[in-house]
Parts: sequence; C-alpha cells; structure tokens
Amino acid sequence: MSHTQQVEQSASAVRRMWERHGIKQPLRFVAFCLSMLPIPVIQQVGQAVDRHLSDKDLDDRLQGLWDKVVALNAAAQTAETVEDAVIEVARAVESSPELQQETRALLQQLGIQQKEFIAIAEDGSFQSILNSLVVAESAVFSSRSGATTSIEGATVQADRTLLHSTGGSKNYVSNSTFQGVGGSVGMQGISTQGNITVQGSSVGFGPNSSLSFGGNPYLVSGKCPNCGTLNQADRRQLTGYTHIQCAGCKAALPFSLQSL
Repeated sequence: MSHTQQVEQSASAVRRMWERHGIKQPLRFVAFCLSMLPIPVIQQVGQAVDRHLSDKDLDDRLQGLWDKVVALNAAAQTAETVEDAVIEVARAVESSPELQQETRALLQQLGIQQKEFIAIAEDGSFQSILNSLVVAESAVFSSRSGATTSIEGATVQADRTLLHSTGGSKNYVSNSTFQGVGGSVGMQGISTQGNITVQGSSVGFGPNSSLSFGGNPYLVSGKCPNCGTLNQADRRQLTGYTHIQCAGCKAALPFSLQSL
C-alpha cells in the first residue's frame, strides 16, 4: 500500500462526510489525520468521526486545530482538492511539534485504538506501512515466505509490538517510533530477522533473531563505468530523472528505473 492510496481513501471518506453534513473546511484537517492511518483502519475511523461530528466539543476542537493549520500554511485552505489540502496540512503539522502532539491526541480521542493490529505479507509479496499512526493494545508486523514489510515514518503506539520474519523474509524499519508503557524505541534504517519484540523502551530477541543496519528494499546500486565507484540511491528519489552524478568522478550517468 502507498501513501497516495491512504490520501485517496481519506479524501473519499471526507467527501462522504460533506455529503451528510455539508462542506466544512476543518474536515480537510480530518482528511490529513485519516491519511496517517493504515488503509484497513481509515474507513473504521472515518465512520467514528462521522458519528461524532454533531458533538459541539469536537467541532470546536477541530476548528481550533484548523485555525492553527491555516495560520502556519494558508495553502491548506485554498487548495483546490482534498488531496492537495492533505499535502498542505502535512506541511503545517510537520513544522509544529505542538500541532503534531495535538493531532495524535485527536486521533486517540476518536476511538481508533484496537485490541490488536496485524499486518501480514506472504509468498514474496511487498507491503509498505508509510507515514502511518497505529494505535492498539498489541501490534504485529509479519513477513513470511520471501515477503518484505517496509515500515517508514510510522508511529506505533502499543503495549507490545512484534516484528516477525521467517522463510527468507525481512522487515525494514526506518524513521519510525514504537511507543509503549514506560518508554519508546526509535528505529532508523534497521532490518529485522526472526522475532523481535518491542515493549516500552526495551527490545527482546527470539531464538535466531537479529537486528542489522541497512536493508532498504528500495535501495539500488551500480558501478560507474568510468571510475568504478559504487553509487547507491533510493529508487523512489530517482523518479522523474534520467541521469545521476557519480559520487567519485562526478560524471553524469544515464539510467532507466525499469533496468534497476
């Protein structure tokens, strides 16, 4: 799943709210909040928000948060589509640690906490948990039979989180935080094998389990034909380009994503 799909799902949920309650600008902020969630949860939380929209306290809270967003980035209000507004709201929230905390608190208030969150990838498949907030009593990210799970830019709030990978599979975690009772653990550019458990500020290792640096599934590399320097890049950052500059001899090298 991609973050683009999350934005599309959240925008659709807000448009349904507009049909029922009329167009309200603060619901653009709600669309941003929903886009932080894994796709299977967006509809559930959207329905919860829909039920609470007649609550004056919630309405006042949303308006207050929306006013802060617009003060930080007026483009959130003038964007032509909900999808574009989500991007502008994200820029405002990213610039304000206080607004980030208030956003997470709002999501928790809306009743998104689940007893268990499970994400499974199997049989050589690939799943991406990108820029998401997961709130549950326990969370499981499982990769089996040559599958890969990429968790990036995520916040997982759970008493216990299990990162499971077997059969040549792996979990890749970057720029993500696991928060539990008594502390939190941050992971940047980490690959996991076996069973890794995160509880509070501690990390537990099952039999034959390991954490290692690197393993980005998007990483591509190639040697410069001129000087032999090994060049590496995240293929997502190469979209739209036809040349890269060699880190060694500085030559401009043509490439095609299809061949990487």
